[in-house]
Amino acid sequence: MATTAVTLAVIAAVLEIVGIVLTVLDIRAARASLARYLTRQRTVYASAGLSAEFSMALDLIPQDRTLAQRIEALEAWRHGLPDELVRRERKLGDALRNDFRRALKASERTIDDQFKGLRDFVVGVGRSHWIKAYRGPLLLAVGVVAGLAANIVSAVQSS
Repeated sequence: MATTAVTLAVIAAVLEIVGIVLTVLDIRAARASLARYLTRQRTVYASAGLSAEFSMALDLIPQDRTLAQRIEALEAWRHGLPDELVRRERKLGDALRNDFRRALKASERTIDDQFKGLRDFVVGVGRSHWIKAYRGPLLLAVGVVAGLAANIVSAVQSS
C-alpha cells in the first residue's frame, strides 16, 4: 500500500509542476496578446470639413448708368440686404449643422471601432477554447487533489 501513496504523490508532483509551467506559459501568451491588441492598427474616421463659400460682394454696377440709376440700384440692394443676410445665415447654419453631424458620425464610427476591438480582446475572439486557456490551473488543481489523496492513503496506511 505504500507504493500507492508514493505513486499518487509522484503523480501529484508531476501534475502540479506541469500545471505551473502551463500557467506561466498562458500568462506569457496573454501578455503577448495584450501587446498585439495595444499595437493593433486603429481606424480613425474623418468627415469632410466645412466647404461652403459665402461672400457679401456687391453685384457690379455698370458704369454706363447715370448717378441716379446707380444710387437707385444701391438703395434696392440695401433694402434686400436683410433678407439676403437671413438667407445666408440660414444657409451657413445648415452647412454647419450638416458638418457637425458628419463629424459626430465619424467620431461615433471611430469609437465604435475601438470598442469593438476592445470587446473582441476581452471576449477572446480568435483565442482557443476556455479549457485550453485554463489547462494549467486545472492540472494544478488535479495535482493538489492527487496530493491530498496521497496524504490520505499514507495516513490510512500509518494507522
